[in-house]
Amino acid sequence: MATSLPTKVRHRLEGLLPFIVTGLLFGLLYNTLFYPRTPVEYLEAASIGVILGTAAGLAELTVLKQWLQRRSFAQAVLARTLGYSLLVAISLSLVLSIEPATLGECQYLECVGEYIAGPLFLRDLVFSTLFVGFAAISGQAILLIGTRNFTRLISGRYQKPREIRATFMFVDIRGSTGLAEKLGHELYSGFLRDFFEDVSGAVHAAKGEVYQYVGDEVVVVWPTPTGSGRWLACFNAMREVVAAEGREYRDKYGVVPEFKAGVHAGEVIVTEVGTLRKEYVYHGDVLNTAARIQAKCNEAGYDLLVSNAVLASLEPDLRTQFVPIGEMELRGRSEPVEVLGLLSSRVEAG
Repeated sequence: MATSLPTKVRHRLEGLLPFIVTGLLFGLLYNTLFYPRTPVEYLEAASIGVILGTAAGLAELTVLKQWLQRRSFAQAVLARTLGYSLLVAISLSLVLSIEPATLGECQYLECVGEYIAGPLFLRDLVFSTLFVGFAAISGQAILLIGTRNFTRLISGRYQKPREIRATFMFVDIRGSTGLAEKLGHELYSGFLRDFFEDVSGAVHAAKGEVYQYVGDEVVVVWPTPTGSGRWLACFNAMREVVAAEGREYRDKYGVVPEFKAGVHAGEVIVTEVGTLRKEYVYHGDVLNTAARIQAKCNEAGYDLLVSNAVLASLEPDLRTQFVPIGEMELRGRSEPVEVLGLLSSRVEAG
């Protein structure tokens, strides 16, 4: 039986895709502008672009990751533009010097030197700087608002309010107040950043969206019918990735995150708001109810509580993993809500 990749590893591999696509586009555009438009030339240019994009992606996801995270938007864009454009121009000089050296026009190193000293290197550097700069700015901007929100902005899908059925999961770190006091604000901030980064892979794998980060809480939404029960897969994947990173958390912070979650589904309004700053927001009682259910986790003794409204999204065999808690009075609601707890998330007393 094939073994699936761990959530965090799969998320990082998927993170390579934008770099590979960007490299491919670079190669195709470069060939279109400067070389014969033949299938062989396009194939060579595309291959070079994919290799360069993959190399850049691996660097971003490993050795450069922490360094770039500590830089501002402008600093990150400038560093990427200067670094990658120079790297690309040099790589092109190394690759494009192979053919004249093979034909005996010059020794390979001489060919490289002539290429760098000539006008072609300057052409490559200018083109790379413009392309990489545009890609870096676009990539950073898309990250700020989210890929799906960027798509919605372009399409204008939610320019006018629309009613949809959505599922919300509110995830909150247990004992966050004590942790913040114990770790101090700077170390606690790093703790939250690591936690949010780790669980984001689980959200992505479950085809969810991070709607908001609120303090030590992350709000996940599935703006589709709940037929697949992806929220349960997401919660389990979150537990899996945090457990896998347990040793790293202990080494850095002396504690492994423990978290609780509440899930509810129903009809909400989604719309675009703002003039100076565009944002997509969800309006409706569903969000408040999900937040209130999550707040009942400590009282009920479970890490995951769900409303009866979302249980129908599960296959019958998965529903047996939940135990009825009963009707619970939730602050701000006139009617009680039927709540269930995930058996495997039962918190031992004491």
